[in-house]
Amino acid sequence: MLSEEMITVSVRIPKSQVREIEELAAKRGVDKSSIIRELLSSAIREEKLKEVLEQLRMRKITVWKAAKIVGVTYREMLNFLKIYNVSFPLSGEELRREIEEIIGSK
Repeated sequence: MLSEEMITVSVRIPKSQVREIEELAAKRGVDKSSIIRELLSSAIREEKLKEVLEQLRMRKITVWKAAKIVGVTYREMLNFLKIYNVSFPLSGEELRREIEEIIGSK
């Protein structure tokens, strides 16, 4: 994996969260910065997932596009639809768009 340029960000958080971060870091044998980066990545992905699931419910984007936004495979996105109980009825036109997006991305 290529290293991405790192910058320093200063954030004020409650002492209780600092203790939780320290506990997680100790359990995993890593430093606090690593845990914080991992938590941020996870939270960002979760927010993206919430957004695309809502867009899918409103039929504003396709499943393929949602998968690309979140950074998961098409099958993983289908699994998220199942987990979050988002229906997947496709009309003929929607199915055609899905197939075009899949073919167009190769």
